[in-house]
Order: sequence, then C-alpha cells, then structure tokens
Amino acid sequence: MILEEKKSKSRWLILLLLLASFAVTFMTRFVWSPVSKTVMGELGMSNVAAGSFMSAFFIGYVITQIPGGTLADRIGVKITMSAGLAISGLATICMSLIQSYSAGLALRVLTGLGAGVVMSCCTKVISESFEQKDRGIAFGVLLVGPTLGLTLANKLGAAILTSYGWRAAFRVIGCIAIIIAVLVFLFIRNTRAQNGVKPNLLTGIKIVFSTRNLICVCFGGFFYMFLNLGVSTWANTYLNNLGMSANQAANVMTIYSIGGVIGSLLTGFIVKALHLGMKKYLIAVYVLISIFTILFGNTTGTAALCVIGFIYGFLTYLPNAQLNALVTKYSPSGLSASTMGVQNCVFQMASILSPMIVGGIVDATGAFRACWITLAVVNLVGVIFWTRLKED
Repeated sequence: MILEEKKSKSRWLILLLLLASFAVTFMTRFVWSPVSKTVMGELGMSNVAAGSFMSAFFIGYVITQIPGGTLADRIGVKITMSAGLAISGLATICMSLIQSYSAGLALRVLTGLGAGVVMSCCTKVISESFEQKDRGIAFGVLLVGPTLGLTLANKLGAAILTSYGWRAAFRVIGCIAIIIAVLVFLFIRNTRAQNGVKPNLLTGIKIVFSTRNLICVCFGGFFYMFLNLGVSTWANTYLNNLGMSANQAANVMTIYSIGGVIGSLLTGFIVKALHLGMKKYLIAVYVLISIFTILFGNTTGTAALCVIGFIYGFLTYLPNAQLNALVTKYSPSGLSASTMGVQNCVFQMASILSPMIVGGIVDATGAFRACWITLAVVNLVGVIFWTRLKED
C-alpha cells in the first residue's frame, strides 16, 4: 500500500516535470515576440523577415514530430527528450550571438527541431504512468504548458529586455531549457518499445492509417485544431475592427485564455466523475463550440464579449486533452510516441492552413462574419468522424 502511494505521488511529480518541459518549448518559441522590435532595429530587419523567424521555428517543429516519436519508442524517452530540450536551449542561447538574418533563421529552425520531439515523449511517459481513466486529467495538466510558456516568455522576455537587453533574454530562456533537459535526463526513465520491436519512420503512419479509431481521432482533431488556430490568429483583429483598442482586445482574449486553462484542467475530471462516453462527450462539446463561435462572432459589447469569451475559451479547450488520451488508448502497447508523432503532425498541418484559409475568406468577403461561420462549420465537420468512432 505504501509502495503504491509512493508511485502515485511520483507520477504526479513526473507530470509536473513534463509540464515544465512542454512549457519551455513555448518559451523558446515565443521569446522572439517581446524582443523582435528591438532586434529588427539593431539588425535592420523588415517585418517580413521578423515574421519568418516564427515561421522558421514552426518548420523545424513540424519536421521532427514523426522522427521524434520514432526515436522515443526506439531509443527511449530519456535520451530523446533531454537531447531535444538541450538542442532547443543551446540554439536559443546562440540566438544571442547573431549578427545577421540568415544565422538567426537557421538557429530558429534548429530550435524548432529540438522542441518538436517533446510532445511525443510526454505522451509516452503519460501512457506508461497513468491508467486510461486518469490520462484525460494528466493531459489536461500537460496542455496548460502552451499558455504557461507563452505568458512566461512575454513577461520574462520583456523584463530582461528592459533591464539587460535582448541578447540576455535569449540566454536566460535558453539556460532554463538546458536546466530542464538535465532534470529530464536525471528523473525520467528511458522507456522504449518492448519485445524487440524497432519502430521506423513508417511505423506510426501505418498504425494511424490502418486503425479506424485513430483515423477518427486524427481527422476529428484536425478540424478542431483548424478552429482553434483560426480563433487564436484572428480574434484580436476582429475585436480591433469592432473599435476596441489593442489593450481592450487583449483583455478579452486573456479572459478567453483563462477559461481555456480551466477547461483544460477540468475536462479529465468531468469525464471521469460523470462516467461519460468519449464519443457522446466530444460530439456534444464540438456542437457547443460551434454555437459559441457564432455567438462570439456576433457579439459587439465589451462586457458581453468577456462573458461569452470566457465560456467560449472553456469549451474550446475541453477536447484537447481527450484527443491525446484517445491516441494512447488506441495505440499498440509501447508505440504511443510513434503514433502521437503522426497525429500531432496532422494536427499541426491544420495550424499551418487555418490562418491562411480564414484570412483569404475574410479578404474575399470583406466581412469578419464569414470567419466565424467558416470556423463553426469546419469544426462541425469533425463531428462526422466522432460518429464513426467505435468505443468498444
């Protein structure tokens, strides 16, 4: 009994380390935001060049999704994850030394390459440390990482920029990533695929596209991520078009994010406490998300937007943890990282397409209402895949 209690406590401590690891990948990604204007002035960069530094990170991040999952299953989580975090940290530190645009671009791709292995590794650790009934809770905690990382990158990056300069900001964030890499190496077990299984780059692809339920998760998640990134990209612009200042729009979206964090943390508890079937739960949540997408896009008052924004954020973040938990449920034993690498790669493709497609629709129609209708309809397409999910 005592041994079981110790194991239970240790897995939650490990989960906090996974949260720190995932959050720091967003710190290395978004530290560019608070310092970009200063760097642009010093290095004579255009707005397009500055924007490409964010795109460069994302390119690296997508490239290593599938290889990262394969390596985690093949050589182990400890080595893959600590190496990825160390590479991302070192590349971020080296950003403090750049004197040219090309060097910075290459380092941002390298930073993304290192960060891209982390989600698959975290998935493997959770799948082997938590029972299926608790994985929604565990992933809910893990997925606070993006919001936490974004907040810390902006607050810490801006503070260091003001006191010590932009180069120091990259050094500090990079050092934090390396410290977490060391902690991962010390405290995470090097679990890998068992029984002599040696996965390759095609293993995860074969598993996902030959398993009915994983196909449902893959494309049900794709359309959900399409909505999620569309909201994140265009909501502030929509609020500005209503006549709000940048600060007012930021306040509304902060409330949206708070609702999202609460939703992410509670989704696992809701499903577990109410003994909900995942199929009906996701269908109901998707429908509610689409309804509130239309409501948000047809509301103009600041107070009303804050209230609807909070509920909208809460609903929008309910599916995320459950999608990841379903990946581990339907993956073959010991190959959850390879499977997640493929799933996350598909999810991230939605992140690439959504901002451009929605922006094109707004340009073509000249009305932001088209943005919200598009996102609501696309999200409902995902419901089709959940109706095909076989829970048994």
